[in-house]
Amino acid sequence: MTPELEQKVLSVLPPGEKLTAGFEVSRSLAFSRSRDGSSSAPDSRRPRVLVGQEEAGDGWSRFVSRFFRVFTTDVPAQQRGVAVEGPSLRGKRQKNRDSFFGGWDSLAGQFLIAGQPQSKTGAAAVVAVTDVCMRFVYVQYRRVRGGLGEAVELGASFPHDVLVWTRRHEPKNEMQFGFRDGSWGTLFVPGDADFMRCFPGTLGHEEPIP
Repeated sequence: MTPELEQKVLSVLPPGEKLTAGFEVSRSLAFSRSRDGSSSAPDSRRPRVLVGQEEAGDGWSRFVSRFFRVFTTDVPAQQRGVAVEGPSLRGKRQKNRDSFFGGWDSLAGQFLIAGQPQSKTGAAAVVAVTDVCMRFVYVQYRRVRGGLGEAVELGASFPHDVLVWTRRHEPKNEMQFGFRDGSWGTLFVPGDADFMRCFPGTLGHEEPIP
């Protein structure tokens, strides 16, 4: 994270909670071999964030941003992920190295949903790793003027022990998160150096899904 982004994150953490690391995430565009294995969360499940924080030009910039990778968390999903919950399908999903398994109510589903917010203004989604848990933090990003805005909002949090493995998923910077309920999901992580400092034991993309 940049020092400015880190300060934004620190400004909303609960009193006494210490930030140890953090990294940005956005919707994965990784290919999935299974029709219903997409990590793209349905719009009906994605949280609405930074409500009422729109700036001049946000509407036009939101339309243009559909065509670019950067800060795509705040535009409508181009796919509709289907809930995949049947335990009997897990082996097939592992073999196919799919980007998502578990359904939207699983731990992975909830994590993916938190990483794909909806907003009428630019929004950067950050996973803040603290001494207590992993917290999603949403920070306003000024797409017209550039730089970070003033608005910051806390999102969902996850205990450290629910995450049991991480893995690279082709293409580069697509990262998979595996949870203790057997589910996993994929998010795009633009700052993979920050990510690797958090999870140095991350599996390579040629290694099988645990």
